[in-house]
Amino acid sequence: MISGRPLPAAAWGPLRHHSPPTGPSVMTVAPVVSVLIVNWNSGRMAHALVGNLRKQRLPGLERGEGLQFIVVDNASGDADGPQLDALEAQSDVTVIRSAQNGGYAAGMNLACERASGRYVLIVNPDVMAFAGALAALVEHLEANPTCGMAGPKAFLDARRFFQLPPTELPSMCDLASEVLARACSWWGARHARARSRRAIAQWTATGPRSVSQLSGFCALMPTSLARELGPFDPRYPFYYEDSDLCLRLQRKGFRCDYVPRAEMVHFFNRSAGQAQDASWERYDVSRLLFFRRRYSLLGQWKARFLLGLGKLLPGSGHLFAEPVALGPQTSAPELEVPGSGAYLAEISSDAGFVFAAGRLDVSARFQIPEAVWAGLVDTTYFVRFLDRRTLHVRGMFSIEKVGGVQAIDAELASVDLVHA
Repeated sequence: MISGRPLPAAAWGPLRHHSPPTGPSVMTVAPVVSVLIVNWNSGRMAHALVGNLRKQRLPGLERGEGLQFIVVDNASGDADGPQLDALEAQSDVTVIRSAQNGGYAAGMNLACERASGRYVLIVNPDVMAFAGALAALVEHLEANPTCGMAGPKAFLDARRFFQLPPTELPSMCDLASEVLARACSWWGARHARARSRRAIAQWTATGPRSVSQLSGFCALMPTSLARELGPFDPRYPFYYEDSDLCLRLQRKGFRCDYVPRAEMVHFFNRSAGQAQDASWERYDVSRLLFFRRRYSLLGQWKARFLLGLGKLLPGSGHLFAEPVALGPQTSAPELEVPGSGAYLAEISSDAGFVFAAGRLDVSARFQIPEAVWAGLVDTTYFVRFLDRRTLHVRGMFSIEKVGGVQAIDAELASVDLVHA
């Protein structure tokens, strides 16, 4: 049995934590929510997140009251020093610095051990909350004792232009379908339409709904349950620790609920994307470990076979349409949408749109706002338009985004998330 217990302190090397009694924010009431942040070379984002969440108002409290912040730093470089020092100077923030990187899961578990709030908010540094988001999550857990985890509606940008897709608990059937989609264009189109339908159902939901998994970028849990579950298994080197947590939570009889009234921005891969070249091998290790947890050792072998088969297939079934190549672009191009009527616009750095942000629209011409475009990292993006009713592809473009990415704090300067 795989254990969800945190690594022993010795695995982290020397630790130093500091929470002085003075600073710009003084905790006047007992913590209701302990905010857990694991930082690695994302000090500016972590600092901005703390400031953003302090503007939230929990039920029955004044703005910023009832919050405790615990930041575990995974041996970041010297550039993060000033940001961590500034956080340490605040009375409601505890910073734990490690001499070596013990991994995200172990860092989150260490932060959870120090939590004193009734709930823990597991959150990435590259996240910002709109007004009322935290209160909506707390109120949902208070009213639903069989809900073990509540998660927000996620946007890719601070202007709510693109929504991020739902996260689903990985299954053997889904993995087999994904592999078959790479070999067969007919099945690939069917597989993609099913994924888009599920995304639309979540994006248009007006009330809470039970889901198979919530993304680990931001989720609220009762502290007692989080500690009982780990919360994370530190043997997952890259991703899937949230899938594993949701699986164990549901096996104990609790639900994972999506709460659309809680709206947040996840500046996707601004933190995780720092070391992408070394990430995918660790991603495959995590995926196989999850399938072993869910389906036993035999399931892990089946998953290994399917993943190996998928890498041998040409992948043509994933393209669906030949993209119109627009080449390098320093600003967002205006795209003419083929056909007429309502459509789903999707954007992804993957031609197969396995992970795609989306937007429902009706405009004959489509253009990403410059403020949103500036926040995208430089890479090749694929944009496609799907008929809203049939989800058949009406057109597809490839765009090479160049010119650099705008810093998150600069992006937020023109958008007031608290009053938006």
